Amino acid sequence: MKTIIVPVNFSPCAANAARYSADLARAIHADLHLIHVLQVPVNSAEPVMTQYLYKDMVESADIALKQLQFELIKHTHNRIKIDISLEAGNVSAKVKDLCRELQPYAVVLGAAGPSFKRSQVGSPIASLLHNLDYPVLVVPATYTFHSFRRVLLACDLEDIGSGIPDSLPLLKGLREHFGSRFDIVTVGMQKVLTENLHVLDSVGWKTKLKELYPEIHYVQGSKVEDGILEYLTHNEADLIMVFPKKHGFLEFHASQSRKVARYSPVPVLSLRA
Repeated sequence: MKTIIVPVNFSPCAANAARYSADLARAIHADLHLIHVLQVPVNSAEPVMTQYLYKDMVESADIALKQLQFELIKHTHNRIKIDISLEAGNVSAKVKDLCRELQPYAVVLGAAGPSFKRSQVGSPIASLLHNLDYPVLVVPATYTFHSFRRVLLACDLEDIGSGIPDSLPLLKGLREHFGSRFDIVTVGMQKVLTENLHVLDSVGWKTKLKELYPEIHYVQGSKVEDGILEYLTHNEADLIMVFPKKHGFLEFHASQSRKVARYSPVPVLSLRA
């Protein structure tokens, strides 16, 4: 059984991500697992955590987590299994431990639009975005779930030959569950695109993708994020998929695609190549 993991901190953005995840779990017949991690101060500059304060924090978090679980059970008419975990320690480490245990379909995080970068700098969530080797789905703050009818695959030339073929099982699963149509969008300067037509037209990757019948779009531009967002102003998409390199979250080069997650009007799914 597939499982979707949602780290929650009881903010409106996280609550919306949890509702979105519950609807997604119901659509793909998956389980849902909510995790909240208590961060206990370990720095001498931070206030001392007394036993009384710690107990109060645990009780409050437990109540809030169970309340969210109850709301989601009601929201989904008790159609999916919803588990909860309350942990204490490092957020990134605890979520990674849970991922290793459950091997999730995806980890879902909430994004707050243009404030996404500011809110994540130095936060535990930023560590998750950089270090998780599992699919990470970033959901806009007020976005509600609906079927992935049109999926945009945002690629650079290297992704075309590597990341996309490696992700075929997931792509085929989306087509099976939602009847998804796929648009491959690659952004680059005209000279670069022209010089690399042998990559874009190569038979190898097209053969691997032929069952998906993707449409291919070439967008001129020097910045991937600007090209993708410009494409979205004229074309519909229910989900954007990116294939970041190992050195960072949502990066083609120089953190270009982080802007896609920050400003995208639709969810962004990161799949490490």
